[in-house]
Amino acid sequence: METFDTHTGHNFLVKEKVEHPMDAHVVMEDAGALFDVAYPPSGYETPDAWAETTYPKVDSGVNKGTPLHKYVIRTDTNQVLGLHSHKYAETEGYRFIADMAEELFPQKTTSCTVFGVGEKIAVTQELVAPVDLGKGDIIQPQICWITSYNGVWATAVYDLTSRLFCQNQLIGQQPLVKVKHTKNHDSLLEMRVRILEGSIARAEALANMARVLIDQEFSDQQFRDLLLQMMPSTGDMTDRQQDNLSTKRQYCHTAWSRERQEFGAGNRWMAYNAVQGAEQHRINGRARGGLYDPMKAMEKAIDSKTPLAEQAMALLTV
Repeated sequence: METFDTHTGHNFLVKEKVEHPMDAHVVMEDAGALFDVAYPPSGYETPDAWAETTYPKVDSGVNKGTPLHKYVIRTDTNQVLGLHSHKYAETEGYRFIADMAEELFPQKTTSCTVFGVGEKIAVTQELVAPVDLGKGDIIQPQICWITSYNGVWATAVYDLTSRLFCQNQLIGQQPLVKVKHTKNHDSLLEMRVRILEGSIARAEALANMARVLIDQEFSDQQFRDLLLQMMPSTGDMTDRQQDNLSTKRQYCHTAWSRERQEFGAGNRWMAYNAVQGAEQHRINGRARGGLYDPMKAMEKAIDSKTPLAEQAMALLTV
């Protein structure tokens, strides 16, 4: 447990945040995200000695004769990123994200993460100034562009608030916008307004909520009771389930201790961040060998797989 704060990469993102916001193309190029892709048809080999590759095709309509399915591959490595139907919109690579991000919010990009061999990416930008909650507790509103070639993530923009004390990333449950896989200049102005207004509104709401919770004291015993209410033991649990539950609670206790050491007397905002931070940095990011996988943690956050943080927020704001 003493290694809670020693893992590499408190941040979700693999690449360190650049010192100053930069052009999206520069940041994405540095992260290795601006590779080209191709779309070869998907086929199969007949199971006989004279095996030949067969490519199923659309048999009717305007797309008649088009391969029924196609791969997405990196042209530089020939690695497969995804498999889709013939209707899947084709782009030459992730450069369209760089183009959109830079056209909407130039020189605001702070990081880019490439997942796996390039199946998914996430790009962050800082649009507004950080908010100081007092005692050095600062939150930095951001937006996060995500997209994928494996079909797991639609192209979308989320609000992403970084709490600078421990780099907790507080992700909005719903995207600010979802866009098609191709660039649409006609909607760029509307998108800019929606993203900017949504990001500012989310930051103001979070800051206001934080200030209310900061003013409500929360003792060590109340935090222990909170965890027991959220993660109760039951008689029908196996030993493995009990051990897993105990580990989760301990992660939360360790995070709470860090909050208390940094900010002193406990409050509800600290309690929420202890649970949210433990879930993000340890529970959702747990990998084999006790290591921390930031990509796994970020994927779960974007996919709204943060039940402890949601439960804590509900209990602490009643």
